[in-house]
Amino acid sequence: MGTTIHPDHRTRILEARQQLGLDDTQGDRQPRFTNNGQCPICMESTNFAVETNCGHVFCANCILMYWRHGRWLGAVGCPVCRQTVTLLLPLFTEAENGSDDLVQVAGEINAYNRRYSGEPRPLLDYLYDLPTLLRHAFVELFTVGGLVMMFRVRVFLILLGAILYFISPLDIIPEGAFGILGLVDDVFVILVLLIYVSIMYRTFVANRGELGLGEDAE
Repeated sequence: MGTTIHPDHRTRILEARQQLGLDDTQGDRQPRFTNNGQCPICMESTNFAVETNCGHVFCANCILMYWRHGRWLGAVGCPVCRQTVTLLLPLFTEAENGSDDLVQVAGEINAYNRRYSGEPRPLLDYLYDLPTLLRHAFVELFTVGGLVMMFRVRVFLILLGAILYFISPLDIIPEGAFGILGLVDDVFVILVLLIYVSIMYRTFVANRGELGLGEDAE
């Protein structure tokens, strides 16, 4: 089932389509986000696909054009859910990773990420981003060349600490004495550690261009 473009963004979507030089007759159709590899802005198969921190997928050029020509004062709002897009995560194919356009596209994505990934955000936004960021972080964690060794070690140590804390009888609030409250304490600590991992990964992605790291397909 598709998720429709948010009504508040339809005018901007049509403007972006015009900037992309797409057929205006397609603009009369209501853009939809689907899971079949179609970009909800151009309504064609994604090209140099990127996933936003809120979990929606677009062509890199489409979302960047939408940002540049949408009169945004800061980071672009997701056309699907309106959440502020502070991070673009590449989903490039192997063919795209070998394309002549890779350097330019990756450079524009890195520039966007460096500009907006460090903006102050409410706690709820970190929770909303957890599924997407953790999924990308764990995929890269076990991908050759995905993450630098130091980052891998830090993530493994944090996850090990979370597991040990969860199974350890020595809790801040012992389950034996406080029952369900002690379990909530375990869940809270693990959640904080996962948020920390997501922040580490966000910082890593934002600095990827400066580190000279390539983008791997997922």
